[in-house]
Amino acid sequence: MADFSYLARPSAEWTSFLEQQSLAPIPDPATSPDIKAIRRRINSQRLTVSDDELKVMGDHGVKTKTLMIVAEDCVEIPIRLYFPRNRSASILLYFHGGGFFSGSLSTEDATCTSLALNCGVTVISVGYRLAPEWTAPAPFQDAWDARCWVIQNANDIGMPQSFGLYVMGISAGACLAASIVIQERMLGESVIKGQCLAAPWLCLPDRFPYEQIQENKASPMQCQNAALLSYSWVVQYARMMDPPKACCDSPVINPLLFDEKNINKPPPTHIMVCGNDPLRDHGMLFKEKLQHLGVPVILNVYPGYAHYFRRFPDAPANDAWDNDLHEGICWMISQSAPVSKFDCPQNGCRNSRK
Repeated sequence: MADFSYLARPSAEWTSFLEQQSLAPIPDPATSPDIKAIRRRINSQRLTVSDDELKVMGDHGVKTKTLMIVAEDCVEIPIRLYFPRNRSASILLYFHGGGFFSGSLSTEDATCTSLALNCGVTVISVGYRLAPEWTAPAPFQDAWDARCWVIQNANDIGMPQSFGLYVMGISAGACLAASIVIQERMLGESVIKGQCLAAPWLCLPDRFPYEQIQENKASPMQCQNAALLSYSWVVQYARMMDPPKACCDSPVINPLLFDEKNINKPPPTHIMVCGNDPLRDHGMLFKEKLQHLGVPVILNVYPGYAHYFRRFPDAPANDAWDNDLHEGICWMISQSAPVSKFDCPQNGCRNSRK
């Protein structure tokens, strides 16, 4: 059985940094806090950080365009495209984090601009539906519909006939990214050529495979009171997502639990894991599962750091995170040849409308 508990050992630089912050107390989800007020506060903070980072980038030359696509149930989903000056024939489909209840296209402007600028890819950020207004499987369906839209409309956004499609997500967004990889592999397709999963959420909390971890060593318990994300909030996010019972065991919602006998081989994968994070073992176990299948994997670990510490613009390991992220995306793209739009299977994809 695995033991990754050593990764939670305190980092002196991170501990010192946290002590200097004036963090608002995190409400206990058991007290039924005002979720919409919390969302407004989180989004406001993230927008400020994003705007400040965009100012630092200066004249970056990345152009943006916002479109609406129509989901399977006829709801319009916003997407934002980021075009670098010198772009390759690669598309990175991006899903923001935020516990399935917060985040937006605009909170991700700096991150997506940086990805386009430093990796030379066209980034497409997806404004998937959020809890509690929308429950599962809505965000997962939005992710799948965005994938299908890209396949069907690549030429219209300036891609050549042969292009590479890759996915990336942060935290809850990583679950969506991994989900559409699993879903297409279950259909016998292999259109997506790589996935980047940053601080990933990869299964519902009550489906976590504790039996694969040494007793009392699993991150949901070891890191249950960690800074930035407690396990009680992981449970709360899942409660708000409220997936139907028929979906709760599905590998589409729990990518960590996919059955390798039932899917095509996953693509090259880049995983970024925070050591003192209740979601830590999601990424670590996924890495081991993929490597067992012979999938090329790059793993970056930030020992002692809390869940997605990169939200702070001046956290000590931010430069390392950014460098690892950009290098991982470029590595992922280098591992595969582009696919032809006209060769892409259409199983499970209806005709998407712009």
